[in-house]
Amino acid sequence: MSIIIGLTGQTGAGKGTAASLLCDRGMSVIDCDKVAREITEKGSKTLLELTEAFSDEILNPDGTLNRAALASRAFSAPQHVRKLNSITHPAIIERTIEKAKSLSENGVKFILLDAPTLLESGAAEHCDVIIAVVADEDTRLERIIKRDNLSLEAAKKRMSAQPKTEFYTDNADYTIYNNGDIASLSEQVDRVFDDIMRNFTE
Repeated sequence: MSIIIGLTGQTGAGKGTAASLLCDRGMSVIDCDKVAREITEKGSKTLLELTEAFSDEILNPDGTLNRAALASRAFSAPQHVRKLNSITHPAIIERTIEKAKSLSENGVKFILLDAPTLLESGAAEHCDVIIAVVADEDTRLERIIKRDNLSLEAAKKRMSAQPKTEFYTDNADYTIYNNGDIASLSEQVDRVFDDIMRNFTE
């Protein structure tokens, strides 16, 4: 039986880097951002629902999803974020469970769900362990602007659409504070990984 580890965290906190480090240590990763892209491919049921909710202005001329246009509309108001999540979360969870089942059937022991909205979507209910990656606001803001080439205003809007730090720390079995360099992050990942191995490896 596989052990499913949920990995979540704030935008700009370094969750993706932590996922890569855990993958290097032998965990099989399901990237829920990639799953989100799969379920919103051209012609998909989910993309049709998004178009009905946010208009066809979220589409590129070729009918594919324009993610920047969707993000601009979805993050413009809390009710729009809720609408986006109500459409995408169930589809992402369904596809993710299918992938986890396939990995389990192929003998994979530790499956990591790399999911930004692990807690909000309900996906955490399918996890045996939850890890949260958090960082100070100024650190995250700097990373987001550099990573996504956003304006200060756009970066702040994206951050404000997420829950507060306490939401992540209060709902996680392990919290990784990624305010430093990669060496500090790697050291924390090692400690978490070793503890999970001790608890779930007989």
